[in-house]
Amino acid sequence: MVNKSESRAGVLKATLREVEPGLFRADYPGEANQDQADVEAFPDSHVGTDPSGVRSWVEEMAAGLGYDRVEWVSPEDTAL
Repeated sequence: MVNKSESRAGVLKATLREVEPGLFRADYPGEANQDQADVEAFPDSHVGTDPSGVRSWVEEMAAGLGYDRVEWVSPEDTAL
């Protein structure tokens, strides 16, 4: 479990794409139990009808989890 008061001092990588006309999805790695060795993060996403709203939601969520910032990666370059 992450203590929200301690900073991860890291970057959350995410992509934003239009999946259907007027429907946008941000994909990013989800949370994993950091106490377990060799645990990969599960993929997670957020969907909305406004790309700036989806982007803001992910950035606020990341800040709340202690990330320094979100790095938005082009969907063509996705190897999250």
